[in-house]
Amino acid sequence: MFIKKRYIILIIACIIALIAGLFYYREFRSLPDFSVQMLESAKEAKETDTVVLFAPHSDDETISSGGFIHDAVKNGAKVVVVLVTNGDGHIFSTMEDFRKLYPTAQNYIDSGVTRQEESLAALKILGVKEEDVIFLGYPDHGIKELHDKNWKIPYQSPYTKKTSSPYANSFTKGVEYTGDNLENDIIKILETYKPTIVISSYQHDIHPDHAATYRFVKKSIQDSQIDTIKSNLYYVVHYRNFPYPLGLKTDRFVAPPAKLIDISVQWLKYMMDDQVIETKNDALRQYKSQINLPTLKGLLEGFVRQNELFVIETEENSAKELGDTCN
Repeated sequence: MFIKKRYIILIIACIIALIAGLFYYREFRSLPDFSVQMLESAKEAKETDTVVLFAPHSDDETISSGGFIHDAVKNGAKVVVVLVTNGDGHIFSTMEDFRKLYPTAQNYIDSGVTRQEESLAALKILGVKEEDVIFLGYPDHGIKELHDKNWKIPYQSPYTKKTSSPYANSFTKGVEYTGDNLENDIIKILETYKPTIVISSYQHDIHPDHAATYRFVKKSIQDSQIDTIKSNLYYVVHYRNFPYPLGLKTDRFVAPPAKLIDISVQWLKYMMDDQVIETKNDALRQYKSQINLPTLKGLLEGFVRQNELFVIETEENSAKELGDTCN
């Protein structure tokens, strides 16, 4: 009887361990490398395409889509990169740059200028012309607030202490930090360039700026007067234990987080050859303010792999999300 009870306890413990393991895998792990091979391929941009890519921060464009950008330019496509913020709210890089435990508001602004310069250097390596790089100048770590709370009332950055852009090269010079202004800027860009492909951060990225940028781009597309878009691609940069593993491992793949596998979306792989991988890595190295930080190095290098990942949404899911955005 005692032995039988021990077996029952052992079986229950194994079941609990299995359930816990499945929960952990579902919540915190990416799919294995071989799963990438089963994904459909994202189509390259062609000479007839215009690509407009929205990046919440300076470096997101290279991390997520550096290979796609490089190949699009090489194929003759027009590529425009829009930086929503200048990354001027990154505490640790600003502390490191200015050797201050408590950086000043001007230090954060100067850090934003540095991030702009790094973006231009990185995108030049990827083939993007300087005139095709647009800095909107909105507040780092403030895009969610612009969407949720500060649609009409200006938001004050806790870092730069500004309620409007202090950068002379912002798309709208001196633009006040409101959601309404950000949407209007995005609409102007869409209607000016009339893209066939729009790339943006994804709604389930756990960084608030990334999720909010998704909502702004979706709403702006709906409210604009353009009908040229043939493809909407979304990327993930920030998610739990993603990419897995961290670090520079160019022989491996970037696989989707297990929890983000859903029947309402489709994951696509964009494969890169060795030369493109090397070019992407060179571009990423221009972000010295970021990649020299031990806390970020592994994350950034983790995206220099055999492929990039994009998400496309089904029409049903896209329509639902668009309705939720506008409510």
